[in-house]
Amino acid sequence: MRRLERDARGEMIEIPQPDGTVKRFSQSAAMDAFMNVCERLGAGDEAPPEHPLVVAARGSSDPEWAESFYAGGGEGWTDPVEDLSE
Repeated sequence: MRRLERDARGEMIEIPQPDGTVKRFSQSAAMDAFMNVCERLGAGDEAPPEHPLVVAARGSSDPEWAESFYAGGGEGWTDPVEDLSE
Protein backbone atom coordinates (compact mmCIF):
# COMPACT_ATOMS: atom_id res chain seq x y z
CA MET A 1 0.00 0.00 0.00
CA ARG A 2 2.81 2.44 0.86
CA ARG A 3 4.51 1.75 -2.44
CA LEU A 4 1.30 2.60 -4.30
CA GLU A 5 0.97 5.83 -2.32
CA ARG A 6 4.61 6.72 -3.05
CA ASP A 7 4.17 5.96 -6.75
CA ALA A 8 1.03 8.09 -6.89
CA ARG A 9 2.84 10.99 -5.19
CA GLY A 10 5.57 10.77 -7.83
CA GLU A 11 3.01 11.94 -10.37
CA MET A 12 1.86 14.82 -8.18
CA ILE A 13 3.10 18.39 -7.96
CA GLU A 14 4.07 19.15 -4.37
CA ILE A 15 4.20 22.74 -3.12
CA PRO A 16 5.61 23.19 0.41
CA GLN A 17 3.84 25.63 2.71
CA PRO A 18 5.28 27.73 5.57
CA ASP A 19 3.44 25.69 8.22
CA GLY A 20 5.25 22.51 7.12
CA THR A 21 2.37 21.05 5.16
CA VAL A 22 2.54 20.24 1.46
CA LYS A 23 -0.16 21.07 -1.08
CA ARG A 24 -0.44 18.39 -3.76
CA PHE A 25 -1.88 18.79 -7.24
CA SER A 26 -2.20 16.55 -10.29
CA GLN A 27 -0.08 17.28 -13.34
CA SER A 28 -3.17 18.47 -15.18
CA ALA A 29 -3.73 21.11 -12.47
CA ALA A 30 -0.52 22.83 -13.63
CA MET A 31 -2.03 23.46 -17.07
CA ASP A 32 -5.30 24.64 -15.53
CA ALA A 33 -3.39 27.00 -13.21
CA PHE A 34 -1.31 28.34 -16.12
CA MET A 35 -4.47 29.11 -18.08
CA ASN A 36 -5.98 30.73 -14.97
CA VAL A 37 -3.00 33.07 -14.56
CA CYS A 38 -3.19 34.01 -18.26
CA GLU A 39 -6.95 34.65 -18.03
CA ARG A 40 -6.50 36.84 -14.96
CA LEU A 41 -3.78 39.02 -16.52
CA GLY A 42 -5.34 42.41 -17.23
CA ALA A 43 -8.90 41.11 -16.79
CA GLY A 44 -9.89 43.74 -14.22
CA ASP A 45 -13.13 43.04 -12.36
CA GLU A 46 -13.87 40.25 -14.84
CA ALA A 47 -10.90 38.18 -13.59
CA PRO A 48 -11.83 34.61 -12.65
CA PRO A 49 -11.06 33.40 -9.13
CA GLU A 50 -7.53 32.19 -8.52
CA HIS A 51 -6.78 28.52 -9.08
CA PRO A 52 -5.84 26.71 -5.82
CA LEU A 53 -2.38 25.91 -7.23
CA VAL A 54 -1.79 29.65 -7.78
CA VAL A 55 -2.73 30.35 -4.15
CA ALA A 56 -0.45 27.54 -2.93
CA ALA A 57 2.47 28.76 -5.08
CA ARG A 58 2.18 32.35 -3.85
CA GLY A 59 2.13 31.19 -0.23
CA SER A 60 4.89 28.62 -0.62
CA SER A 61 7.93 28.49 1.63
CA ASP A 62 9.99 27.40 -1.40
CA PRO A 63 11.31 30.42 -3.36
CA GLU A 64 11.14 28.39 -6.57
CA TRP A 65 7.36 28.32 -6.21
CA ALA A 66 6.87 31.67 -4.45
CA GLU A 67 8.73 33.49 -7.25
CA SER A 68 7.41 31.42 -10.13
CA PHE A 69 5.00 32.38 -12.88
CA TYR A 70 2.33 30.43 -11.00
CA ALA A 71 2.59 32.81 -8.04
CA GLY A 72 1.20 35.51 -10.30
CA GLY A 73 2.42 39.00 -10.78
CA GLY A 74 1.35 40.31 -7.40
CA GLU A 75 -0.56 43.53 -6.98
CA GLY A 76 -1.87 45.02 -10.19
CA TRP A 77 -1.78 41.69 -12.04
CA THR A 78 -5.47 41.88 -12.90
CA ASP A 79 -5.61 45.66 -13.50
CA PRO A 80 -7.18 46.40 -16.88
CA VAL A 81 -4.73 47.04 -19.68
CA GLU A 82 -5.11 50.35 -21.51
CA ASP A 83 -6.27 49.99 -25.11
CA LEU A 84 -3.49 51.49 -27.26
CA SER A 85 -4.90 50.25 -30.58
CA GLU A 86 -5.99 53.70 -31.82
